[in-house]
Amino acid sequence: MDIKSFTEFHEKLLPEFNEFLTEKITKEIKQPILRDSILYSLDSGGKRVRPMLMLATAYSSGVKYDDLPKYFDIAGAIELIHTYSLIHDDLPEMDNDDYRRGELTNHKKFGTGPAVLAGDGLLTQAFYWIAKSELDTSKRMAAVRILAHNAGPMGMVAGQMTDITKEDRKLTEEELTQLHKQKTADLISAAITIGASSADHRISKELVMYAEKVGLAFQLKDDLDDADDGEDAHKNTFPNLIGKEATEEKLRNLVKDALNAVLKENKFDKNLLVSFLDYFRK
Repeated sequence: MDIKSFTEFHEKLLPEFNEFLTEKITKEIKQPILRDSILYSLDSGGKRVRPMLMLATAYSSGVKYDDLPKYFDIAGAIELIHTYSLIHDDLPEMDNDDYRRGELTNHKKFGTGPAVLAGDGLLTQAFYWIAKSELDTSKRMAAVRILAHNAGPMGMVAGQMTDITKEDRKLTEEELTQLHKQKTADLISAAITIGASSADHRISKELVMYAEKVGLAFQLKDDLDDADDGEDAHKNTFPNLIGKEATEEKLRNLVKDALNAVLKENKFDKNLLVSFLDYFRK
């Protein structure tokens, strides 16, 4: 099987991956309220961009399509981390959001205590899944190292702390870039680099650059998508800081840099990661 389009790859693999996530959580989590709270957020209609990028990178590195389910534990761990971060982000003590994707946020549905514990459960279960993966020890250890580094206090959590402690003042462009590099881009970077390392592909500076540029581009597109609804009027976003046109130009440059980086990658089928960049042109 030879898939050249990320959209085709995503549409073909997503149903099987979604079924894997639901069945595994349902089987493993016995406490009923905890299980329901976790599944409520995990099955809330996310596009699974991060695990799909991880699997797409593994596929591009030479893993056969039919062998990709062997990598679902690792990809699933990335999605568990992402989901935990959304649950905690929505809490009253952080962003204090009542709705996500048009539905009540976890703490509004189940209460703050259960939401905190659901996030805690997702975070720890992610590393259990990596430990129990079929992959060999060196690949599992690499996944633990990369994910813990990028999602923890040296990455995503640091960005979250900056976000809640500096929301009362206007950040500089450099500060805002660093915030979103950590809060958003680091987990996307982890997905891509874990995909490569899990498939025995060398993590080159070109692949790292692609991952970092895509990760930041993801945040800029999100800012632009939300720019016209008025909800972010008083938040630290790129359109609020540098203007919508400058943000669009910055996004185009990030996509261009990502494309140039991945085209230099050796011994790697570039089609899926190149076609993924179409996401930012819509």
